[in-house]
Amino acid sequence: MAMLRAALYCRLSKDDMLQGDSESIKTQKAMLTQYAKEHSFLVVEIYVDDGYSGLNFDRPSFNRMLDDIEAGKIDVVITKDLSRLGRDHLKVGHFTEIYFPMKNVRYIAVNDGVDTANKNNDIAALKNVMNEFYSRDNSRKIRSSIRARAKAGLYRSSFNPIGYRKSPDNHNKLMVDEETAWIVKRIFELANAGMGTHKIAAVFREEQVPCPSWWLHSRGEKDYSKRFENPENKYEWSHTVIRNIISNPLYLGHCVMCKTESIFKVNASKKVPKEDWITVKNTHEPLVTQEVFDGANEKILSRRRDTADNFVSPFAGLVKCGTCGKALGLRYWTRKRHRIYVCTTYAHDTKACTDHRIFYEDLYKAVLADIQYHARLAYEDREKAVALAVKMNAKADGSKGKNNADRLKAAKKRYEEVTRLFDRLYEDSVSGRISHDNFNRLMDKYQTEQEQLLGQIQALEAAMQEVKDNQQNAVRWAELMAQYVGIQELTAENLNLLVERIEVYDRTETNAGAEQMIKICYRFGGYIGERVFSAKVLKHPCRKNACPLKERKGYGKISLVS
Repeated sequence: MAMLRAALYCRLSKDDMLQGDSESIKTQKAMLTQYAKEHSFLVVEIYVDDGYSGLNFDRPSFNRMLDDIEAGKIDVVITKDLSRLGRDHLKVGHFTEIYFPMKNVRYIAVNDGVDTANKNNDIAALKNVMNEFYSRDNSRKIRSSIRARAKAGLYRSSFNPIGYRKSPDNHNKLMVDEETAWIVKRIFELANAGMGTHKIAAVFREEQVPCPSWWLHSRGEKDYSKRFENPENKYEWSHTVIRNIISNPLYLGHCVMCKTESIFKVNASKKVPKEDWITVKNTHEPLVTQEVFDGANEKILSRRRDTADNFVSPFAGLVKCGTCGKALGLRYWTRKRHRIYVCTTYAHDTKACTDHRIFYEDLYKAVLADIQYHARLAYEDREKAVALAVKMNAKADGSKGKNNADRLKAAKKRYEEVTRLFDRLYEDSVSGRISHDNFNRLMDKYQTEQEQLLGQIQALEAAMQEVKDNQQNAVRWAELMAQYVGIQELTAENLNLLVERIEVYDRTETNAGAEQMIKICYRFGGYIGERVFSAKVLKHPCRKNACPLKERKGYGKISLVS
């Protein structure tokens, strides 16, 4: 009789190691090799997945073993126990009850006494469920441990933030890195001096200051070999990285952790609501004071940019094209030095967008009038202002927030039903009440529906949270606006406190003349949009027939939607 060709499969996850699992890969190999020898199996290969969760079946060696089974190279698969094959009871059951028998492959779990050559393997189904319960419980314990460590102020990250290094005595505590701390301090110093993130990045490139990723690469913390094949990339700073450094309370000596968490049985993570983040103050030595930190963030928020004649526009960084979304740049036009905003996309490629031009004076008057109106409304009738913000945000969101509670309840109920159908389907398959083909078809169907329901549940929960946030934000918006009743001047500081963005749309011709719509997105309030604002447009000062702005002669109307 020919010897059966055996595949010995070993797996050890990080969770197993954290729990002190003594069954190392080396131990598993020795056990399975001895078992194969005693039972006269011919070992084709030992397949090893080290550091892979039992809930994840997309493992390199496991997939390679399946390929060899498909190629007809394997007659029997042997593991130490069922949990080495996996910890998802449905998928393990699929392999042991469906896949292996269909491929005429015998499966043996040595310690669990499971051998598909024998008819009595009822214990396998119970073992599979218990293995998944173990993983679920293990996941809860690890998550609880992570949060407990975070609450204790123990820093947890796979790499060092620039300016700090992990203490050699305690890898959960940060200590100042004298080699890079000066870079962080310089960033805050330049930001406090009014320099924007783009300009700081340009200064660092010019001064050849190494970027954070280079420090990680040079110290062996992260592999960026491909990126630094070009030596010039060593000094390639991103303005986003600089902005993140300026806004990170880590440099005040505080740790903010647990912003995301993994989803059980799904290879993904979800964002944790901000109120559930864990912040522990004074966990390590700060690199900047609170005063320097606040000053830098206020300056970056105001985004001041000087022009050639030292004019500082209060709208810098706020004015966007209503069509392409890119910034509108401030330009000068004619000898009278009229300031005009023009779409930067159009400035680089006239076919990519239209100019969306608007004179600075027109924009200033329209925005000031709208802020004055809403500030007065919030001051005189706070409830009406809050109701207006809630109403307009609900209108902008469409059906978001309507009947979401009922839809969420229905989705969760269906998710539980599909989970029960999964279990029932598995039982029907084991008992032979359903064919293998129908089992596979229904399993794929239910799994797809389950994934869709999970996405729907997450989206509905996020939408309901957003509705709640909108109500709170509406109150904050009204309180903020009321503080500016009687405002007579726009500055970079008050604009950036009140407004998130201003969208300018193309001018259109009507029987009444030229019209132009502006949308203001208020901080906390969003696009309030209660009224239409008309503003007298300055007469066009250019008399040349060839002037590209000649249609701006006379008067026009600006429709302002905040």
